[in-house]
Amino acid sequence: MSSIEDKQSPEQPAAKPIEARDLLEIVESAMTEFNEAMRKREELSIRIGRRTTQIMRVGAVTVSLLSLAVIYLTMALKDDMSKMSLQMEQITGLMQTMSTSIQSVPVMADSVQGLNHHVKNMNTLMYGMSESIKAVPVMSTAVQRMSADMTAMNNQIHFLNRNVGGMRHNVDRMASPMKLMPFP
Repeated sequence: MSSIEDKQSPEQPAAKPIEARDLLEIVESAMTEFNEAMRKREELSIRIGRRTTQIMRVGAVTVSLLSLAVIYLTMALKDDMSKMSLQMEQITGLMQTMSTSIQSVPVMADSVQGLNHHVKNMNTLMYGMSESIKAVPVMSTAVQRMSADMTAMNNQIHFLNRNVGGMRHNVDRMASPMKLMPFP
């Protein structure tokens, strides 16, 4: 008897001895299954490798295209920023010119007010002349028309004075953002 049979307990039935041929068939079957499993594993690994390579290629191309797009957009932004900088410099020059022009508005308003005063004086003098010339009927009509025209002109200059004052106020409001800028 073999040593396996000696070690069996009395309660267990005796196992059949395994023949070498059966053992060889079992090992051969196991090796065939193992080889088949390894072949399938290798095929699967190759398939996974190919898919991974394709995914990596697509990813690399995508990253390259995105990089090119970012470079293009960066250059476009740089060009636009350069244009904006030039336009801001032009605006600064225009704002300085406007500021100089705005400073002359109070002088113009004062001149218009003085002109209004002189026109009123002329109107008074014309009225006095009109009263003096009433003796001459032909001239009287002309002087009366002249007096009416002077009154209309006085009123128009009065409205002009108000409008220039309004313009001065509007120009001051427009120039207020300029006072906030740090430009000289």
